[in-house]
Amino acid sequence: MKHKTGIIMLFLGGICMVISAAIGSIGIYEFLWEYVSEEIPPDYVPIGKVAIIVLRIIADTGGIAVIVGTLFILVNQYRLGKFLIGVGLTFGSLALIIWIASEVVHRTDIVTDPEIIAYLDRLEDFFSYNTGLAFTGVLVAIIGRSFIKKPKESKEPKEPKKPKKVKQEVKLEKKEDIFEENEGT
Repeated sequence: MKHKTGIIMLFLGGICMVISAAIGSIGIYEFLWEYVSEEIPPDYVPIGKVAIIVLRIIADTGGIAVIVGTLFILVNQYRLGKFLIGVGLTFGSLALIIWIASEVVHRTDIVTDPEIIAYLDRLEDFFSYNTGLAFTGVLVAIIGRSFIKKPKESKEPKEPKKPKKVKQEVKLEKKEDIFEENEGT
């Protein structure tokens, strides 16, 4: 089986994510839609809403999307599988980054502006990321996804190599030697 390590890691990471419910909350979608909807022309707003809803459904499943994506990879549907895994991991990865940033800010007092700290805390509240199992699941799934590579397909089967032509030098004898032999006979 190709990609054995990556597939096992993705399954384990997806299971950990399902058990710990490491997903983004609905609040993050409204938060993102506020910023995106201002930039989209009015004609495309319904398409944008549908796209956000589809992504939300996939991302809300979190670990299940990772497991289903892994199953698609097992049946050689790499593009769809990696897409599902990516969407399933997106908010888990974002939560991981925000959680790490929040921990660093709170423990080291690097940032002292209360407005920035409140904004970071608000972002952290969007995610249910309270256990070490969620952290482990997302991290293992991210590493597992990096092991998955689509195999390169050869366009045409290779033909057997033809032997190379070897140039041989032909030494011509001197005219005199040739004529001498003919005269002697």
